[in-house]
Amino acid sequence: MEYEKPAVLLVDDHALILQGIKFVVEGMSEIGEVCLASSGVEAIRAMKSKFFQVIILDIELPDVSGFELMEIIRHMSPDSRIIINTMHEETWIVKKMIRMGADGITLKSANTEEIRSALKTVLNGEKFFCDEFNSIRKMLRLNGDTNDYQSLLTKRELDVLKAISAGLQTKEIAESLHVSVNTVESHRKSLFSKFQVRNVVELVVKAIDNGIVHLKSRNKF
Repeated sequence: MEYEKPAVLLVDDHALILQGIKFVVEGMSEIGEVCLASSGVEAIRAMKSKFFQVIILDIELPDVSGFELMEIIRHMSPDSRIIINTMHEETWIVKKMIRMGADGITLKSANTEEIRSALKTVLNGEKFFCDEFNSIRKMLRLNGDTNDYQSLLTKRELDVLKAISAGLQTKEIAESLHVSVNTVESHRKSLFSKFQVRNVVELVVKAIDNGIVHLKSRNKF
């Protein structure tokens, strides 16, 4: 069966920026369909008809703030990765993006290689922050001002965590991930240690509280 390449949704109310990023993303061999939206309503409409592995958005939109749209995306499409493409460098705004669980942050002044790197990084299950924002992220972590647990997890640990949160038992997780039961148990113990919890219930609650897994719910949009 042919591998389906990841789809990407670009959200920005400036046509030139949309077309510029589209040109960069469409030039990547690992990316499939690229769709455009110039407002929150258009983005929501697009997400109702298709799953996007990555959504690149601005935080300033004509009908809804990018922060509100992030929350909507997390409810409608919890497995989508979110990259914020912004012109804002104010520390408080960057902190808010990080605390809300942005998977990546790039500046609109970024070169084409940085956009490509951001996409590749988040598709690999990791986080990407441009150099201008990495120092803020490190400062938050040192001050205990962010619960960025996801950056501490391996891709496989994240897979196991999502499976646990979905209610799968150890044997079911092992079968779905094509690994041994012992391997799943090893990842489970590692998750307990990293999240500093004693059981599965505490693990899932903490993962939800920190925006790593999301309860699927009906959305009013």
